[in-house]
Amino acid sequence: MPRLSPDQRQQAIGRLDARQSVQQVARAFGVNVTTDYHLQQRVHATNSTCDLPGRGRPRVTTARQDCHLVHQHQRDAFETAANTARNTFGVHGQPVSARTLRRRLGGQNLVNRRPARRPVLTAQHRLDRLAWAQQHAHWCHRDWRRVLLPGTWRWACPDLAKTWTAVC
Repeated sequence: MPRLSPDQRQQAIGRLDARQSVQQVARAFGVNVTTDYHLQQRVHATNSTCDLPGRGRPRVTTARQDCHLVHQHQRDAFETAANTARNTFGVHGQPVSARTLRRRLGGQNLVNRRPARRPVLTAQHRLDRLAWAQQHAHWCHRDWRRVLLPGTWRWACPDLAKTWTAVC
């Protein structure tokens, strides 16, 4: 069933005010008769043809459960949001997602922990690491080149197309 645009709603109300029957108006716009009845009732109740606000998506947790989540997080402040969410069930046994838990904690201005990440290295840290690696590198042959591959230092020989992990 097609929805009526705001202009079509105004035209439908104009036709209903001009004493056209609801069936004729419904047929003219290609909608169900109950659509025009509901539109007419809405105009009489609110004096507007705009849609009323919807109820939205039902909440996963109640206000009491939200309070419990906040207290639980304060009790175990070093627990990650994902671990706390895994142990929590909402209304009707639905699991609570980590994102929902973060939203609830953010509403109470609480910091929620996330899993530890690798620290961001500054340029000086990178230079220090490179200097250390150059001091501790062992050269086996003049044809071998030291190549940095993800996670480890390795030596590669372009002639033999082989790589060996460095043992320092």
